[in-house]
Amino acid sequence: MIAAVAVVAVVLVAGAFVILNNDDDGTKNAAIASQLQIRGNANDDYTIDGKDLDIVNDVIAGTKTLAEYPLADVNNDGVVNDDDVSLLKDLIDRKDGTTVYVVCLDRNGKSTTVQVTYPLRNVVPYGTNMQLPTLYANGGQYVVGYFVSSYTTAEASISSTARDLEGSQRSISDAAWSNFTALDASISGGLGAILVDYSGIAQISEKRMGDLNDAGIPMICYESADATTEITTVLTLGFLFGGECETMGVKYAQTAWNLIEEINDKLKDVKDEDKTSYICCTMYIYICGASSSFNTSATTAGGVAYASLNSDFNSTYTKNSTKMTSVEALSKFTDVDVIINNRSMDWGLTAEEIKDLVIDTWDHDNSGKLSTAYFAKFLDKLVYIDNLLPGAVKLAYMAHAMYGDTFSREWADGVLQDYIDMGTLPLKGQTLDTVLAYIDLSTYNAVTA
Repeated sequence: MIAAVAVVAVVLVAGAFVILNNDDDGTKNAAIASQLQIRGNANDDYTIDGKDLDIVNDVIAGTKTLAEYPLADVNNDGVVNDDDVSLLKDLIDRKDGTTVYVVCLDRNGKSTTVQVTYPLRNVVPYGTNMQLPTLYANGGQYVVGYFVSSYTTAEASISSTARDLEGSQRSISDAAWSNFTALDASISGGLGAILVDYSGIAQISEKRMGDLNDAGIPMICYESADATTEITTVLTLGFLFGGECETMGVKYAQTAWNLIEEINDKLKDVKDEDKTSYICCTMYIYICGASSSFNTSATTAGGVAYASLNSDFNSTYTKNSTKMTSVEALSKFTDVDVIINNRSMDWGLTAEEIKDLVIDTWDHDNSGKLSTAYFAKFLDKLVYIDNLLPGAVKLAYMAHAMYGDTFSREWADGVLQDYIDMGTLPLKGQTLDTVLAYIDLSTYNAVTA
């Protein structure tokens, strides 16, 4: 249980400042710092209920303090009084039209609070690592527009009436932004929110932030490419969408928290010097720096970032992602234990399509140079993990890649099966035979034999 302390705890989670209160919940899930980021969640657990009201009343009575329970300030006005009680009761009742104060990031990466109306409707996500969490909360039905949709099966639950705003994976053009503002103007009451993965925040320029403010469109932003923050994202969006989405968000998060706890428990006796070192990659031949959310995910899975062990590597790869300049780019770093390459791969595949995708991924042609040339000295250390999968599933496969004797492939597959069985819509109808979750040298050798 998070220990009681008379301070506001602000924890850095993958670059995102997340408020943590004291937590009166003694369950094992309460130990994970990835909880519902809604003001009114005074005890910092996974929901808003009567326990939160008790804390708010105690703060008003003076037996508890706002410093201890910052989310007891339900309406974010700096004080706790009867106004907070009234608003919290509406939240507990899940009353339509209630103003909800959401803790998230601003465009500078600092913690902020934004107002949305419950239940949240008419949203536009930006960034794969925000779009998928929206869908994992079963919120695709409330998406009215999207800047890009690249994955036919994984993103199939986006509303069929949602408008393609004609952006791209890496940028929002002026034309796409004009489409976005026109969409807002066309909807009675306007858009409910724009949902942004912080890794794409450069596309929300100061001018565009001004457009959002002028139109009254709240921006909910998380660094949701990180697996732990992704749990927060799905849980929080599920609450905001309400109904069965809230139920899904809770199941999704609790399963993930239990998975993280299992990893921690099984590795608790591993000394720091014995932990598996890793380098993370993305987009085939881009190296992730220490601050990359892919790196922080692998740390959660029990590894130690190679950047923390090799100062030369750390000073060379300072950005979230840096393209390798030559096939020899990693030649000085062959003592790393594992290379984890994060690759977004759609599912709903046949056996032949999986075979082709394994080969295309492993032997990918990067402007005339195969990926295997870049990783020639690391082929027995290289794995690819599907970035589209739920955060907990990615953690499971990362744990397997780094500690295969402790976490078997069958165990990791079992975590994927848990999420398939859960009923989250992006995985609807899938099986372990239709999802290419993990590729290593043995996978490649098997399909090319």
